[in-house]
Amino acid sequence: MISYPKIQQSNHAMKKLSVYILISLSLILTPSFAETAGADSALQPKKDNYSDFQSIKWTKNENFFGSPAYLKRLGKDLVEMPQKPLHWDKNDWAIAGGIVGGSLLAFTIDDIVRQNLKTQRSGFFTSLSDITTHWGDWKQQIPIFAGTYIVALATKDATLHKIVADGIEASVFAAGIINPILVYATGRDLPNANENAMTFKPMTPGRYSFPSGHTTAAFALSTVIDQNLRAKFGYWQTPIVYAMAAGCGISRVYDHTHYVSEVIFGAGVGWAVGYWISNKPRNQDEQTVFILPFDNGAKIAYKF
Repeated sequence: MISYPKIQQSNHAMKKLSVYILISLSLILTPSFAETAGADSALQPKKDNYSDFQSIKWTKNENFFGSPAYLKRLGKDLVEMPQKPLHWDKNDWAIAGGIVGGSLLAFTIDDIVRQNLKTQRSGFFTSLSDITTHWGDWKQQIPIFAGTYIVALATKDATLHKIVADGIEASVFAAGIINPILVYATGRDLPNANENAMTFKPMTPGRYSFPSGHTTAAFALSTVIDQNLRAKFGYWQTPIVYAMAAGCGISRVYDHTHYVSEVIFGAGVGWAVGYWISNKPRNQDEQTVFILPFDNGAKIAYKF
């Protein structure tokens, strides 16, 4: 029988891309379609006030991807990011401690898991890994952001615009800046190099393992989607997006491309950056009405 490996690989790639398109469209189109549902629907979310979004000129809108204000926002956040730990409260430090502690604890099982997965293989998990691993791949995230941006323009949905703006920034900051710095600083080699899991050679080129970049990007994307949709839809999307992110992390371990400790740390970095960026107040310079605390109540201030 004549085989056509290139065609088979192409078909396999198309199947994976189709799965991502279906997942992405279900997440980004549901808000827009839900808003056009009948007024009697019990599941109808609160309409997004796009008029407020449009009231700010697009060039001055920090949530409009590609605008001058958005580029300025990136610069400000980039300067602020390394200073964030100086302003953490007890809860922030507790979360950071949990992430670091969980990663350090996983060092004790890193090599055990790697050795077991050499023989414990499953066709189902192999196929599942082929799908979820690319949730953190920039080559798959670009079409997701592009598709969401097109839908945002077509439906005039401010939430989708913010998802694109926040998602790109979170992925770039977490996986494109923080992750490479940590990878180079730790100098740990990939599991498939078959060296001792506790071997670290800081500042050594070619050793790009700790933490997992795919997992970092996956959790940054999932957190941005989840945080921005909660105001409208609560938590319906939470298990979906985090299942994809967790699946990406698990696939990296299953495919011998990362250790458990690296996935835990990468997930923590991606979540933290995505949460910070998604919840940071935007367009404050363009806001004209403010509600400020005053004595036992509040007062309204108007900027003109």
